[in-house]
Amino acid sequence: MSGTWTWNARRSAGAGVCAVVLAGVLIAPAATASDAGPGAVGRISEAKGTMAESLSQAAGLGNGERVEIVGGDVRITGDGGPRGKRYAIASTNGTLAVRPAALPQSVPATRVALPRGTGAGAEAGVTAAATYSVKLTITNADVASKSFYVWDRRTWAGYAVDSDAIGPSSTVKLPPGDYFSVALHSDWQRPSYVLTRTFRIGTAATTVTFDERAAKETGIRVDDTTAARGSSAVWISVPGGGLAGFAGSGADKVYVTPFSQPGAALRIHDVLARKGTTAGTPSPYRYDLTHTFRDTVPASPIASVNRAALAKTVTHVRAPGTRTTALLQTVPNLGEWTGVYLGSPVPVAGSVTEYVTPGISYSRSLNYGTGDYSLALPDRSLAAGPAAAETVGEAPLQPTRRVWGGSQRQGDKIWLFEPHGASDAAGHAGTDGRSVLSYRLTRGGVTYAEATGMTPHQQLTATVPSGTGTYTLDQTTSHRVPYRRLSTTVRNEWTFSSARGSAATELPLIDAQVKLTGLDASNRAGASTPVQIAATATTRNSDATETVTGIEYSLDDGATWTGLPLTDNTATLTVPSTASFISLRVTATDDTGGSVRRTIERAFAGPRPQGDETAGSTRISNVAINGGKGVELTNEPLQEFKAKFTATDPSGIAGGDMYLYHGSYDAPDGVLYGTWPATCTKTDATTATCEAHFAYIAPRWTLGRNALAGTWKLASWAESADGRSYTDLHAAKSVLLQRDSTQTVNASPEPVTKGKTLTITGKLARANWETGSYNGYTAQPVKLQFRKKGATSYTTVKTVTTNSTGNLKTTVTASADGYWRYTFAGTTTTPPATAAGDYVDVR
Repeated sequence: MSGTWTWNARRSAGAGVCAVVLAGVLIAPAATASDAGPGAVGRISEAKGTMAESLSQAAGLGNGERVEIVGGDVRITGDGGPRGKRYAIASTNGTLAVRPAALPQSVPATRVALPRGTGAGAEAGVTAAATYSVKLTITNADVASKSFYVWDRRTWAGYAVDSDAIGPSSTVKLPPGDYFSVALHSDWQRPSYVLTRTFRIGTAATTVTFDERAAKETGIRVDDTTAARGSSAVWISVPGGGLAGFAGSGADKVYVTPFSQPGAALRIHDVLARKGTTAGTPSPYRYDLTHTFRDTVPASPIASVNRAALAKTVTHVRAPGTRTTALLQTVPNLGEWTGVYLGSPVPVAGSVTEYVTPGISYSRSLNYGTGDYSLALPDRSLAAGPAAAETVGEAPLQPTRRVWGGSQRQGDKIWLFEPHGASDAAGHAGTDGRSVLSYRLTRGGVTYAEATGMTPHQQLTATVPSGTGTYTLDQTTSHRVPYRRLSTTVRNEWTFSSARGSAATELPLIDAQVKLTGLDASNRAGASTPVQIAATATTRNSDATETVTGIEYSLDDGATWTGLPLTDNTATLTVPSTASFISLRVTATDDTGGSVRRTIERAFAGPRPQGDETAGSTRISNVAINGGKGVELTNEPLQEFKAKFTATDPSGIAGGDMYLYHGSYDAPDGVLYGTWPATCTKTDATTATCEAHFAYIAPRWTLGRNALAGTWKLASWAESADGRSYTDLHAAKSVLLQRDSTQTVNASPEPVTKGKTLTITGKLARANWETGSYNGYTAQPVKLQFRKKGATSYTTVKTVTTNSTGNLKTTVTASADGYWRYTFAGTTTTPPATAAGDYVDVR
């Protein structure tokens, strides 16, 4: 008579083993069989939902019984032979080992493959694998934050470690086995450490230490002495998708424990740029380097590459109507489940030469200004040697179709979603997080959805009639932001036919795209320069035939329009010298009844510099920066200040913003943006106070040049609540951004005999935004002052000039007890500084 004996098998996170060795075979302690009747079924739990339900494995046990795994069910079945009432069971390395205890121990256990990532534990008659407490601790280190990672070296199953506890240690419970572990720790503006250990757990608790002193510096070096690491990401990957990371922070060093572990790999992604690179002084070149130490990390884990062996290309970065900042970011695609984008500043209205590790696919993006506006660049893998150049950020900035589907319909629901409203003319998908969107969906005079004030990442849902019908969608994206002046408003007026369907289907909207020829790197047309305007039209999710029906232009932000003759969907416009901006309008239809009118306000810039703008009754007043004081910046990071103004309009204020710039408005050589959009707080029906917070300022990175110390101007604007008026002031206020100064003094000897000579020394120094140090301020007049003991004020004794190192030295005749000090009056680039008085006892 046949029978079935079953148990529930429970996944162990690392497929651990609780076993003894019998006759050279690794098996578990014998388990008592249950008396379950035929047909009872056990279960192996799924590993992260990846159980293959169709998996079927079986093998005989040598006594007429069979062990089977079917769709995750574990069974022992008998066919009438001698049946074992006790079984020796083990799970290791993805294999289930079973042997009836009634058979001689010389009979080997039968092995059956388990589904990947699963292991057997004890439930319903199977003894669970014992676990032991393992303390993981980092030694010889000042640990502020840390993360621990543990894997079984044979199965590469991972064990979660709670690393949140304060201090250098964490504890994890592990079954017996061999392990590979990583400890990662770092802190802001400090080196990062990736420390590794292999260890074995037997039948007792233990402590595993990670000695920071054993770590060695890692990185990628290139044969270009002008280049330095700008940012880095270092991590360890193991088979099965496990990952420990990421280490690296800007130019800070990263240290790794050398190791030899088959299957493990140390990954390094380094971005190098010219020494001294900052957001305001971008590097003309960029090294994007990736290296893997596989299985073995050597004692000196530094990879060296020759520039001649790299791929080389040039990326031209167009300016969005103004000289702003930009960050080019990349991440290598190495098969890991995640990655870190590394960025470096690149010239705007300029070019960057890129040297790239060949044969590696990189995902890329370009972020302008505050980072809210980004262009998604296509993944790229280059072969060694020269490669074709690429241009990004070409005007006009315009909506493009979302690759994974934008606005759609399913059944009686229409979802309106148009996030890529600021893509460039080359089709690089662009999204500006500070944009404001509006939608209005109608059919036959009935409005089914309407909303304003939406972000690009929000969608609007409408319930529509079931039948087929023709709809009108009016969608507008507004971009009034400090870091770009082009495509301030883009409006799409669509008509399309839509029918009910069971599956989600993209709406057949026509995209009318524009390509321009004849603009410079700032997306500006020269005086009397012909600009060629080429338009195309494509209907989404359709094989319709489209026709471009018109191209118009406007020199007054859409107040009046002039049509252009079309030849093969192309028109030519000679831009007048009086134009500051040129707006464009394109119309198109398709043979299914669809149409579009796309209006791009300020599609590109003209030759005339833009002046202050005021339309209607909106006004700005009471502008204040840093409470009316100059902004003194040290070399420390995380500095901040605020600016605000009052805005008024009879209809109220919808919003406003501001930013600071150095140099000219159209081509500044330095900019400071508010960390977040300005907040406008209503004070009454017509008035609001708008405030911007300039935070996280690190002068060495944000400014990077001492020449930027001095007068900066505040550009500010505000818009009315009814949308009919606005004001845009290019120099609403000025403020001094200054290099922090220090002044010291020392009078000697102390004490001194009356009538004897007293020597007064000191040093005037100021912050160096290029090196991060303080350097002497040379050739500056500094007053030496004295306050007699008991007096309340100082009197100027003489004026001393600092020498070539900023030092001061003079002598006086000692006459009375009192305090001596140096005081510096300040300049436009450097604030005043006064030393604390040095008391001298005169005897």
